[in-house]
Amino acid sequence: MPPEELPIHLLVVDDQLSICRLCTSLGQTMGLVCLQADSANEALEHLNEHAPELMLIDLVLGDRSGMELLAEVKKRLPHTEVALMSGYGTIPNAVQAMRLGAYDFLVKPFRVAELNLVLEHMVEKVRLGREAEARLRQEGAATNSASAELLCTDLEEMERLTMQRVFDKVEGDKEQAQKLLGISRATLYRKIKRYGIQTEHSRQDVAAGE
Repeated sequence: MPPEELPIHLLVVDDQLSICRLCTSLGQTMGLVCLQADSANEALEHLNEHAPELMLIDLVLGDRSGMELLAEVKKRLPHTEVALMSGYGTIPNAVQAMRLGAYDFLVKPFRVAELNLVLEHMVEKVRLGREAEARLRQEGAATNSASAELLCTDLEEMERLTMQRVFDKVEGDKEQAQKLLGISRATLYRKIKRYGIQTEHSRQDVAAGE
């Protein structure tokens, strides 16, 4: 089976059994291969065996924090998409998580629809990456101009989706979006214009019928 068609693995790390069951049940309905761990150490053992493409990590674990685990995951598996979960949802926590490479930050108790949307976006990002790699392999070399253009297009789409997701999360607030993305104000405005990102002002214009 080609690598891009291999099943996607989801590892849920939480010491609450009910949360693990909810996340894995939803993941299975999406066709994911789901694993569970109730501690950071158990999760790290899974990394060595399965190298999951997706992870959901609770912020507070018994043996170490979810932030520490996130940093270790990104060091070992930089392409693994990770979302943190916490009952202590604060902007500083979300900013720190994003800077460490988290895809999203879910505040407990979250709705099933919210979790489903985050997982769908994470799965789509993994698939885009796989397809880009497959195109490069088919062309025979990463330096091939056509393949490089396709890869660039995929990466730009990933960036656009990520930026729009961040703006949706902060309800269009540019200052908060800048903090979460960790980029300069000038870069933020340039990318907003380039990708046509929906911000607080553009939403207000639509609401006003302009």
